[in-house]
Amino acid sequence: MEFKYTLWFYRRLLKRSHKLTTAPVRTQPRPQGGLKLFYKNLKTSALATSALFVAAAFTASNAVAETLTLNQYVLPKHVVVKDGTMPLIEEIKEATDGDLDIKLFTGGTPLSAQATLGGLQAGAVDAGMVILTYHPAEFPVVQYLNDLAPPTDDTLVVAGAFNEYLMTKCQRCQDEFQEAGVVFTGSYTAAPLLLVNREVYRTPEDLVGKRVRIPGGDYNSRWADYFKLSPINVGGSEVYEMMNRGAVDITLNPAAILQTHSLADVAKSVITMPVAMHRVSSPYVFSADSWAKLTDEQRRAFLDSTAVAMMRITAAYLKDSETALEEAAGRDIEVIEPGDELKAVMSEFLEQDLETIYKIAREQYKIEDPEAIRDDFIALIEKWKGIAEETGRDAEKMGQRLRENAYADLDAASYGMASE
Repeated sequence: MEFKYTLWFYRRLLKRSHKLTTAPVRTQPRPQGGLKLFYKNLKTSALATSALFVAAAFTASNAVAETLTLNQYVLPKHVVVKDGTMPLIEEIKEATDGDLDIKLFTGGTPLSAQATLGGLQAGAVDAGMVILTYHPAEFPVVQYLNDLAPPTDDTLVVAGAFNEYLMTKCQRCQDEFQEAGVVFTGSYTAAPLLLVNREVYRTPEDLVGKRVRIPGGDYNSRWADYFKLSPINVGGSEVYEMMNRGAVDITLNPAAILQTHSLADVAKSVITMPVAMHRVSSPYVFSADSWAKLTDEQRRAFLDSTAVAMMRITAAYLKDSETALEEAAGRDIEVIEPGDELKAVMSEFLEQDLETIYKIAREQYKIEDPEAIRDDFIALIEKWKGIAEETGRDAEKMGQRLRENAYADLDAASYGMASE
């Protein structure tokens, strides 16, 4: 049985790639990182892919009525997997009486972060973790929403508002997903990006001219320019070495990087000023074809479990960062609350940058009413502040409220299904 499953999956990955060349012509330009990177990834990681498939085959369980393949490019110990996906798999199996199982692949094989959307469109996997802002041409409204700075640093509140908006309030978002041939089922919000520093900095003047590693994105570049910093775009895996040898003075990251990338060994301070908040990683984006093959009951089970999983992952991210800050003091790392000067400059930047974001939304993303979209999103933020207070910011309770406020309104027979 295990060998037959491996042959089926491997054949699916390689043979069904013919869809890449027969996909319909799109009305929006496809970004450079989509299907081309998918092909490149298949070629360069063929051996690793084969090894993973064989390893997975030997641990496969007995056949069930339906087995979905899920690609998540993060490692098995990542919070998305251990706090979100693993509990979700068990809950869905139980809710469907074993009729729906999920075969999970992690670590970037078979699909990297950049290649996952193309892999879904090609039918290589049923579902995958997609960073939606890697594809602004496909998802311009989502990109715009991520650019907006929410009036709160409470990630659970933002996760609730963001998911409710995309799932129930944003028809254009749903149209974009449908046109891309995928189904959006939810997104988590990572811990705020803070300033993790090689030395102790306190004021805007201390930051001038310093070399800051930013995780990409036009917003982060504009922020660095406004604070007169020198931005450097390097991967997270390179930050330790560059900070250790003085090539980077500051990195813009959640505080958890102190532990996950050993920056506690080289950093001297952290300024707890939230600069940005990443909320567009969607761990369970479905191929539209695979979603359509599920029964209404299976889709319902997946949606119900996903609502809670989004809050679990968001809470786990936040807990990891809070723990890192608590332990920083024991490592002689100064945790610095932003002073009035820093807060003032940050407020000035956000006010000025909002006009830039509106302009980009109109001219680049062709959004006619960016102000109205922001107003609707802010209204949901206020709603979810109340929910957070009512639930004591408990992730399980907030997940249940997300299910009630957004997911329960979705018709499992029609949500994500192609229009006739």
